Amino acid sequence: MTRFVPLWSILLVAACSLLAAVESREVVCYYGTWAVYRQNGGGFDINNINPALCTQLVYAFFDVGPDGSIVPSDATVASGQYNMLAKFSDLKQRYPALKTIAAVGGWSDTDNFTPMATNAQRRATFVRSAVALLQKNRFDGLDVDWEYPTDKGVFVQLLRDLAAAFAPSKYLLTVAVGGTSFEAINRYDIPAIASIVNFINLMTYDLQGDYGVTRHQAALYPGSAALDNSDYKRALNAEAVITYWLSKGAPASKLNLGIPLYGRTFKLANPSVDGVGAPVSGVGTKGPITQEAGILAYYEICSSPTLTRKQYDSAQVGAFASGGGEWVSYDSVESIGQKCNVIAKYGLGGGMVWAIDMDDFAGKCGSKFPLMTALNNCVNRNGAVALAPAPTPAPTTARPATATTARQIVTTTTTKPVTPSSGVFVCPRDGYFRDPRNCAKFYRCYDGGRQALFDCPSGLYFNEAITACDWPYNVKC
Repeated sequence: MTRFVPLWSILLVAACSLLAAVESREVVCYYGTWAVYRQNGGGFDINNINPALCTQLVYAFFDVGPDGSIVPSDATVASGQYNMLAKFSDLKQRYPALKTIAAVGGWSDTDNFTPMATNAQRRATFVRSAVALLQKNRFDGLDVDWEYPTDKGVFVQLLRDLAAAFAPSKYLLTVAVGGTSFEAINRYDIPAIASIVNFINLMTYDLQGDYGVTRHQAALYPGSAALDNSDYKRALNAEAVITYWLSKGAPASKLNLGIPLYGRTFKLANPSVDGVGAPVSGVGTKGPITQEAGILAYYEICSSPTLTRKQYDSAQVGAFASGGGEWVSYDSVESIGQKCNVIAKYGLGGGMVWAIDMDDFAGKCGSKFPLMTALNNCVNRNGAVALAPAPTPAPTTARPATATTARQIVTTTTTKPVTPSSGVFVCPRDGYFRDPRNCAKFYRCYDGGRQALFDCPSGLYFNEAITACDWPYNVKC
């Protein structure tokens, strides 16, 4: 009897083969456990986590006690009413491929780090406590989030002691590091740190500063000369942080690019002036759920009844929205897709998010976890959009920037740019556009008319609907 193989099964095999050829990268998901307390639909428990979206799930936070021991920052969350530690352990049992990490430190736990790290006895207590914590709760490793080290040598010694104690059990040791080159030079012995730890999570967010104007909190590239008018300001972007750490000897494969799933907000001095670089009078109003001035979770941004004017800055790569005299800088599906480009360009270990509980986990604005899904797809499964060069920033004014539509990034492997033919294509606006003469080529338009031409991987066409290279049967060419 003749047996017919369905077309869908052939396509599935082909797709799986393509995905298998893509190098697997890390998706590190921090979970701020206090999110369980949030009201009005923002409460986030272990049951809300989709483990398939993460390769590492980080429990944040544990604190350093006065004697150097590691203690839960909130006992009610850890082992009391919410019993998070037991739930974390159960999650690991159900998803054995997931790496669970205990994070110690954070922005609110700074007082006891230096006394512990500078005292040999307390440091030894810390190390013993770390091993016991990981063993008891079946964590796969420890993340040291010291904000921020006061002595580079002391920090390195602490990491060496931890690594030696972790070696018999092969526990992972990671660090979260912050600051631009101007701060990092005083905080971190980068070659030494890189030789000890498994991963370095770059906190490439909260970079907006306090300069009296709206700024992106997690820009990928620098702004215009008018906006970034000093060496320090020109360092306040993700690519500058990446290249600094690479230049100081950090292996690219150990660096994870930090991506915020929340926005930084401002009050506009003049609501009608709402572009990047617009004058501000202070930080934005508290969100209805997160209840912290100057910050909004992504689900508060996408569902806001007032932040309705959503725009996209293709020069610096960042989304922003305004309305009701408020302004917010945040990452969108589109900006995350472009950050995947940079992860691929530099061969980084992967991406990191703060924090998974701030994505649209309940699907208020559509599908659940849209940002985490976009990052996971383009970093760990489907590669990245074809690489575009960093554009020369357009002059920044207080006028609104050109708005574009954020699209889901579902992509394949990276490609190298080629030189476009002069006079063949005219950019209608910033964004990505298929070559009208060749469906396997596409243009990146930026800076009000500049362009670069790219080739899709062999056998694929550029799909303008998803701004990515795709199978030909999905593209009307």
